[in-house]
Amino acid sequence: MISAVISLLCFCAVLGILLLFLAMRFVHSTPTGFTESAEELQNPYIGWYQIHNYMVSDDTDYDLSGILKQEYHAGLVLLEFNLKNYADRPISEQGLSFLNQVLQSWQSTGRQLIVRFFYDWDGDAAASEPRELSLILNHMSQTAEAVNRYSDCVYILQGIFIGPWGEMHGSSYANAEDMITLTSHLASVTDPKIFLAVRTPQQWRLLTGSTTPLDRSEAFSGTFASRLSLFNDGMLGSETDLNTYAVGSASGAFSLYHKNSRQDEIGFQQLLCSYVPNGGEVVIPNPRNDFAAAVKDLSSTHVSYLNSAYDDNVFSKWRAHTCQENSPYNGMSGFDYISRHLGYRYVLRSFECPSMLPWEKNAAVNITLQNTGFSNCYRPFDVSLVLVKKETGETYSLAVETDTRFWNPGEEIRLTIPVTVREYATGTYDLYFQISDPVSGHRVLPANEGTCSEYGFFLGSMDISILPK
Repeated sequence: MISAVISLLCFCAVLGILLLFLAMRFVHSTPTGFTESAEELQNPYIGWYQIHNYMVSDDTDYDLSGILKQEYHAGLVLLEFNLKNYADRPISEQGLSFLNQVLQSWQSTGRQLIVRFFYDWDGDAAASEPRELSLILNHMSQTAEAVNRYSDCVYILQGIFIGPWGEMHGSSYANAEDMITLTSHLASVTDPKIFLAVRTPQQWRLLTGSTTPLDRSEAFSGTFASRLSLFNDGMLGSETDLNTYAVGSASGAFSLYHKNSRQDEIGFQQLLCSYVPNGGEVVIPNPRNDFAAAVKDLSSTHVSYLNSAYDDNVFSKWRAHTCQENSPYNGMSGFDYISRHLGYRYVLRSFECPSMLPWEKNAAVNITLQNTGFSNCYRPFDVSLVLVKKETGETYSLAVETDTRFWNPGEEIRLTIPVTVREYATGTYDLYFQISDPVSGHRVLPANEGTCSEYGFFLGSMDISILPK
């Protein structure tokens, strides 16, 4: 009897060891090579934007079919809506219907939209704007209904409806009290996902009531300050960026009511624009927009978007410059270099899956990438590791826990992704890295040689086996 029990126990022990052995997994990975690419990438929320102007009226008769025929892809457009026909009354149903049609048509193209409302594009805002502040507030509420309906593609609302071309100067409402009232109301009636934008860093301080830039703890929280970004339509145009900054030397002390020197304000933007977008248009050839000086300031202020049409005289200087550096951009024109670096630009640097002990549950897939662009992204992207079993084509997608909005320019980002290998059959798996925008559905392409498949960018392969290789 005792002998039988001992035999049974031995059998169970052997069986347990056998089952444990069968459950063990050995992992061997084979990474692909990673080569940085200098190709231009068509990724969402960044790059060169095109301007489209619309005069809103009761009898607006625009042919919008040209919008609908455009190729569907990522990219920015700036839509400017002139409301001067309603300077003495609320916007009519016909005017609001037209606004809705334009936004709906652009939504169908897959573009991300920058939107600006104003009453004057002839340089005389005082003659075109409503005589009562309450009417501008009403127009904000009316247009917000349409804008909020398309918050999936409306990225930024620039300005607060006042000034020539909406640039917040040359208006009887360009005083502290009225601007605070207008901005506060615009924020209250628009979707919190949509960024707002003002013309100067000093206006940002005035309107938020803060002399210190946004920090990481408040970034992307939905507060008013975390929504308020910048647009600079005098970018690199002079020492003061055409009165965006004050004349003078650095003081390091900021106030709500005064502009600071170029040096101070660039330092302010370097902190603030890690968390909110910054863009505009470059103007007037001068030493400030020579290639080297331009790259320094565009990088420091984290510029992510620029007007593609203005100023071509500045662009000509950049095109005449040839980059000379030990990088994939060597020999490229200065214009193309700046084009490649507007916004974020992610380069995959390495992939590895270190050996694991056979009784361990998880393997660790380590991925290193770098943001080589001028700025962060300001909308969160989805990141995933995709495993495709070579023998069967079975696909497994693992979400990566990371916040791409904090993938800072110039920094390396290291991701560690646990893979529970016991849940996978033995065999060879191809590994892919995928970044995508959950709002637009656009894929975010890395700046690496090679092509992206439907699964993402190919990293290499991973063998899961019972016996070690």
